[in-house]
Amino acid sequence: MTGNIKAGIDIGGTGTRIILRDDKGTLDTRTIATAEFAAIDIHDRAGALASHVLSLVPAGRKLESLGIGASGPVDTTLGIINNRDTLECFSFFPLVDEMKARLGVRVGIDNDAVAAVLGEYYFGAGKGSKRLLMVTLGTGIGVALLENGQPFRTVDGQHPEAGHIPVSGNPATCYCGLRGCWETLASRTWLQQNLESLLPDIAFEKHDVNFYKTVALQREDVASVFHRYGNYLGRGLATLLTLYGPDLTILSGSAAHYYPLFRPGLEEALCRADAYATNNWIVPSELGDVAGALGATMIPELT
Repeated sequence: MTGNIKAGIDIGGTGTRIILRDDKGTLDTRTIATAEFAAIDIHDRAGALASHVLSLVPAGRKLESLGIGASGPVDTTLGIINNRDTLECFSFFPLVDEMKARLGVRVGIDNDAVAAVLGEYYFGAGKGSKRLLMVTLGTGIGVALLENGQPFRTVDGQHPEAGHIPVSGNPATCYCGLRGCWETLASRTWLQQNLESLLPDIAFEKHDVNFYKTVALQREDVASVFHRYGNYLGRGLATLLTLYGPDLTILSGSAAHYYPLFRPGLEEALCRADAYATNNWIVPSELGDVAGALGATMIPELT
């Protein structure tokens, strides 16, 4: 026995990952398709989620706390997700209160980007950082900043949706309402759509970075897509590095696997005069897809 168990849940638009850990390490993990919860009556969704958590707790052990990271916006004060666009099935009801009632433990909630950066700070590539910036490149873009381990907040105590900042004159309107929004141009979604338009017979998610390295050497148009993607990513990142001045930036999410291919375009966008140089120390995630759920186990400690 190594202490009571802490649970973490990372709720995304596609999958919901649960992790249980104690002082020794990870005990168990499970991933459920988020669509399964959408098929359950809204009044029973928290109960179904709680049942999955309890089913992973070993006999004779006690659950101490639960942290939830969710695709935002998230109201951390009321414990409610307000994401009509990508996580409607868990939005607009008191998820935290319902999980407390069913589990009888402390429950905290935060944006999934905060959960992921907490994971890297405590367990991964961000250990020892004084000001840690993390950008998650998935279906959308998640951004989180830790100052000595504490999440940066807006004046009302909420997490700023820094993936939604204007970076170009692109006429396309993001679901957030902005034209030229960073998320529209630099999420994995943009990269996947543009690669699949050039390679219609190749499923993007089934091929790794080595496959695309080979293709990019053979086809200039494919190499150009990765370069443009890095450039778009760099436009938003340049703003964040200037404003926040982190000592370390971590890239995570499924698109971060292709960092070697889009790095030249990214570095080009970050190039500036010496007098205005920023700290461009950028590394890939160490924890990968488990960062969010693992980091969520720390959320109750912050509330």
